[in-house]
Amino acid sequence: MSAEKKMQPTTPEPAASTQPREAQTRLLVICQGYPPYYGGAERAAAAIAEQAAASGEYAVSVLTSDIGGRLPAEEQRNGVDVHRIPCPKKNWTRHSVLELLAFYRSGRRHMAALEDKLNPQAIIAVFTMPAGLLGAAWSRRYGTPFITVLQGSDVPGYQPGRFALLHPIMRAVARYVWRRAAHVSAVSSPLADLAKQTLPSREFGVIPNGVDTRVFHPATEGDARDDSTIRLITVAQLIERKGIQHLIEAIAGMPAGTRARLQADVYGSGPYESVLREQIDKAGLQGTMTLKGLADEEVLAPELRAADIFVLPTQQEGLPLALMEAMASGLPCLTTPVGDIPQVLQGELAEMLVPPAQPEALRAALEALIDAPERRRALGAACRVAAEAYDWASIWSRYAAHVSAIREN
Repeated sequence: MSAEKKMQPTTPEPAASTQPREAQTRLLVICQGYPPYYGGAERAAAAIAEQAAASGEYAVSVLTSDIGGRLPAEEQRNGVDVHRIPCPKKNWTRHSVLELLAFYRSGRRHMAALEDKLNPQAIIAVFTMPAGLLGAAWSRRYGTPFITVLQGSDVPGYQPGRFALLHPIMRAVARYVWRRAAHVSAVSSPLADLAKQTLPSREFGVIPNGVDTRVFHPATEGDARDDSTIRLITVAQLIERKGIQHLIEAIAGMPAGTRARLQADVYGSGPYESVLREQIDKAGLQGTMTLKGLADEEVLAPELRAADIFVLPTQQEGLPLALMEAMASGLPCLTTPVGDIPQVLQGELAEMLVPPAQPEALRAALEALIDAPERRRALGAACRVAAEAYDWASIWSRYAAHVSAIREN
């Protein structure tokens, strides 16, 4: 094991419990996906659960899917008791509507047995549907207070192209869940504003997603760097709104000499992959840009440290976890001023914001960074400082305050 790995634990270090287990608050986190399932919101659910467990104040259980029988029904991960219920699932990312409904129905079938076993005193439901709807059912049957965490696609109007036909039903479900929740929190202020259009009478809090600043950290001074090649890295679902097609166009428009210095790696999967591969082939970028597929944090963390520039030309976001991880890794981050991204990239960091869906602006910003190694390093160091304010331990304390409040009421 390297010295770096010894110094950088990959999970929260469990605190010595300040209470005997029988005196701890029994907390249940519900999310349709949970590691090793891939997904930013699902990883956020894991961070919330693990931070609660690490605090020593909570006995934490998670209710999630077995991903089509691929994962064990029960296991303990990083101090959290994970309970997986049977649910059909095709892929390791992006649930279909039918898969979401199947998780809800399975949760209802197993609710009584889980209540007897877990007897939660508070619930955090990540996503309005299906987790929030299941939390509402649990609350109605057993009186357990619950918090709903809005991540984006669970808010009517957020992805009109994907869920347009379902929005009338989604609005009815959202109103039902949000009215019954003891607290509703969105991961960005624009998302909270959008949710308020569905239920104006509801107060929506904002708690951003966080980042594990111990797992994701800058390269050490002793790490070898090859400045002859500039490594770009993107981590995103391969869907149209992430804007990777604009990154391809931006790179294709660069002078041949600049392109020859680039290595661009995109980590993720999704239904847009075949379109992107065809675009890469047509642009003649096969030797420059590579779609690397899904990767977990054990792969991503060192890949981020080895990169020079992170790029996320997204067209719609709350506050992307991938961006926070890149910032914590000390990378300059070219992205767009959507969602709450401008709240994070302020001051000098705002120069890295480019308009969405404008490949020429993205190309110019990339070329400027490629030709300015000292500026890259300065912006990367400033990104790390900004990311430290979003460490998951700090973010969890805000959730903990709400859990305590709903327990007292």
